[in-house]
Amino acid sequence: MEVHGLVTALERIEHAARDFVQPVGKPDASTALLNVLSECGRALGHPYGIDPGLDDVRSEASRHCAAVQENLAAVLEEVRQLHSTVSELLPSLVRIADRE
Repeated sequence: MEVHGLVTALERIEHAARDFVQPVGKPDASTALLNVLSECGRALGHPYGIDPGLDDVRSEASRHCAAVQENLAAVLEEVRQLHSTVSELLPSLVRIADRE
């Protein structure tokens, strides 16, 4: 890509980003920004750099992370309960061990 092409691409990105941030009367501003960024990515040889499908992947990963976090919280609670149980039994176990 030539310098002139890069400058033009940057100008297009700037205008699309401005419309995205201040979408006055431009309901398709987010789509327009995505299209400009995708076109620039293709021109630079990175056609999949900005892929709307990645949002689905991110959402799925986020759901999995939330499930893992929930499972870890449950395991942590179980460990706390076991710690409490062992702490309650420990004095009795020490007395039994001392007798033997």
